[in-house]
Amino acid sequence: MERPKLRFIDVIPFEQDGQELILLSDGEGVVENALAVSREVAFMVALMDGTRTLRDIQAEFLRASGEMVYIERIEELVRVMDENLLLEGERYDRHVKGLRDEYCNAPVRKAYLAGKGYASNRMELLSFLDGLFDGNAVTPAPAREIAGILAPHIDYQRGATVYREIYPYLRGGAKPLIVIFGTCHRPTDGLWSISLKDFETPLETIPCGQGLRELIGANDLLKRYVDEWPHRVEHSIELQLPLIQFMVEEDFEILPILTGSMHEYVGGLKETDDEEVKLLVENLKGVLSAYGKPCLILSGADLAHIGAQFGDRYPLDRTILESSRRKDEAMLEHIRNVDAEGFFRAVKSEGDMRRICGLTPIFFQLRLLEGCTSDIVSYDQWTDGQSSVSFAGGVFYR
Repeated sequence: MERPKLRFIDVIPFEQDGQELILLSDGEGVVENALAVSREVAFMVALMDGTRTLRDIQAEFLRASGEMVYIERIEELVRVMDENLLLEGERYDRHVKGLRDEYCNAPVRKAYLAGKGYASNRMELLSFLDGLFDGNAVTPAPAREIAGILAPHIDYQRGATVYREIYPYLRGGAKPLIVIFGTCHRPTDGLWSISLKDFETPLETIPCGQGLRELIGANDLLKRYVDEWPHRVEHSIELQLPLIQFMVEEDFEILPILTGSMHEYVGGLKETDDEEVKLLVENLKGVLSAYGKPCLILSGADLAHIGAQFGDRYPLDRTILESSRRKDEAMLEHIRNVDAEGFFRAVKSEGDMRRICGLTPIFFQLRLLEGCTSDIVSYDQWTDGQSSVSFAGGVFYR
């Protein structure tokens, strides 16, 4: 590997025993283990862009740090990175092809987070969910027919306050079909990645209706957006499923849709009224109408991501958090008004500097629910003092 090239991976700074380290992990779930490296090694890894030779990396490191690193050390680092499938190359291609073939041929999407993000045992999971919602045992009385739900996709522990307040609305408002939009946290080929698989959880398997599969497969546009692979390890939709199952007593089907980045729209290279956006919304509405089952549009979408974990260099003090909260409130006002364009403009106006990872799923949810009304019933801003994630719960009425 004379010109090593780093894959798209997650880079997370952390501190251990007073030493600043960088965690290199695989967001695709191709590799379960993560590598912890020093900042100096992380800098060398960042130079592996496919254009530099090992000698180039050595020279760049010398210029930046003033320290000469033996070429054998760089070779060893490349070997370790390759063995851990963090570099592009033949080893990674062979491995991921086997995973893709296995996953795409399976009729059911297995619960990736079971045993990691929540209990894999049915009774343990039910016990946890019972405790999570114990403080809100009363089903809210909705003003009108519920058409949609905005929920977080952060883990249950940090998002507990909002999950606890928003999900009880499903007790009396669920529909036979729930269309679930979620953020895809890795690059995708298109704005949407539709899954037509059944989804398994420790509670039971949730079907995607065969009739719905056939309608999407017969739709010239939507069938091009069927892409199963991004769903394999993505958490934004999976975390919604046990919560829905816990709240809904009747049988229901799902249509899971992961959404990609709108960075080209935020950057002004594309407009939100372009043909692709219009056709996606129109064709999905047409398919849902032809399917005929009453449906609810749910999104699993967090708001701002700020602080050290997300690359910000400024200290996360009370002033910064309060400023971010006010900006969130301005965005939530557009959601309350079911104003997709206003919501998008609010994010675009600040250049998405706060990394609103729920931008795309919320935007399409609002487009599909035009003409509805909405209430924001809960909001929270998690922080550990260095980083922060915010999220909200909203209910849409028809």
